[in-house]
Amino acid sequence: MARNITSRLKVQGSLVAITPIHVGGIGGNAQTDMALAINGKGEYYIPGTSLAGALREWMGSDSQLANALWGYQDVKSDRGHASFVLVEDAPIQAKPEIRDGVGIDRYYGTAAEHFKFDRAILPRGSRIPLEITIEQNPHEDWQISKAEWFNLLEALQNKEIRFGAAKTRGLGLVRLEDLKILDQNLSTRQGILDTLRGKGTGTTLGSLSNQSIASNHPQLHIEIEWQPVSPVMVKAEADGIAVDILPLVSANGHNLSFVIPGSSIKGALRSQSERIMRTVLNKQTDNTGNSRKDFPNQLEQVDLIRNLFGAAAKTVNGEQVGNIGALSADDCYASLDISEQQWLAVTSAQNELKLREALNAAHLNATQQAFHVAIDRWTGGAADSFLYSNLEPMGVSWQPIHLTINFRRIKEKSDYLPAIALILLTLRDLSMGKIPLGYGTNRGMGAIKINNIKLTGSGFDELLSNLSLPQELQNGDITGLGQEILQNLTDAWQAKIISVQSQQEVES
Repeated sequence: MARNITSRLKVQGSLVAITPIHVGGIGGNAQTDMALAINGKGEYYIPGTSLAGALREWMGSDSQLANALWGYQDVKSDRGHASFVLVEDAPIQAKPEIRDGVGIDRYYGTAAEHFKFDRAILPRGSRIPLEITIEQNPHEDWQISKAEWFNLLEALQNKEIRFGAAKTRGLGLVRLEDLKILDQNLSTRQGILDTLRGKGTGTTLGSLSNQSIASNHPQLHIEIEWQPVSPVMVKAEADGIAVDILPLVSANGHNLSFVIPGSSIKGALRSQSERIMRTVLNKQTDNTGNSRKDFPNQLEQVDLIRNLFGAAAKTVNGEQVGNIGALSADDCYASLDISEQQWLAVTSAQNELKLREALNAAHLNATQQAFHVAIDRWTGGAADSFLYSNLEPMGVSWQPIHLTINFRRIKEKSDYLPAIALILLTLRDLSMGKIPLGYGTNRGMGAIKINNIKLTGSGFDELLSNLSLPQELQNGDITGLGQEILQNLTDAWQAKIISVQSQQEVES
């Protein structure tokens, strides 16, 4: 039997990629391990299911209101209904890029065996058409539903919702632009005719919310202003001609820029956070000599680390377990624009002179080619076939690093403050120069200086309200938070450590 729908909203707009996006497809691609989704026309696209899944998850996934809007099925009671929300597929016109990924063995500090991969991404600046139809559920308060959609669309405008894979590792952040909302009346003949013609009453986002629904999305936003002390770069997969190792570049609007992927930033922070936890808990790093088995175990030693940084899905006793991390790290771009032609001239330069000319033309006057050679341990001379060079970015300024903690992904509220304490301890080490970033960190590269750390929050409940945000920490000095806040964080941190130690004693 047809449903009795008397009203609906038609939402249209564009999602602009603030960071690259990856939504995978079937069939694979010979050039990459993780290919992008392609529709029947051969276009890159984001399926409506992927968009709908992220939007529903933001609303609370299995909450009563989310079930009422998005539909549900209760297998035990044989109850449920179809979704009242229709999300269209979104075709995208963009030139994809390839990003490398690798897991770092925590014992050896080298690439973990069998954990090297690459994925195709849609670059920053890609525009994703958004088209959503929201039908009125006759059994729910239409005004409450509109208010919830107001919160969701406002969150999209404020860059609070991510789509696709690797959402916490630099990908999937979007901003809603060019929003249009039509209120379509299906209870009258004229309203139905207008709807069939694609018309309706234009309405604003603010008009959806004539009553307030409290936001349940507590987030801590961290902005880190920094500068390189030594050359900072992430190695690109492809080599040049005159130079062997090139910095990774990515689309930044119509041009290119050096980039440190969010995965590299998050990986560096995670490694140090794990080191802190293993130190205070006197916990050894797993090492059986089999990197393929040791690496996953090294990532799952402490629940606080799993909550903050995530755990890969795996099957345990017939059930799939795993979780997405609460901490997200965005891609960080250099403050420069290089055209594709200028960068092609750099990568294809045949000799050092042509390379220097190409770098100067791209306004990379301080960037230089550095030569390296391995030393033969027997003769003390240069090892045969081990001379190489890399392009070291010098005199380059970078945009701030952006981190976000989504507290809804931390299972227990009692872990909120310990999680903040752990991140602050890690940022303290970053400010002290203990965490280099990028490639060649054991060979004089990757050192950075922290100028300022800004902490802001949104949607905080009573447990988090005493952080007194916003806060600014000059030079990354966490004592700038104030004695009372530091004491609260210290108490929560110590209580967490004692709890974990007690659990370890029971398990042993």
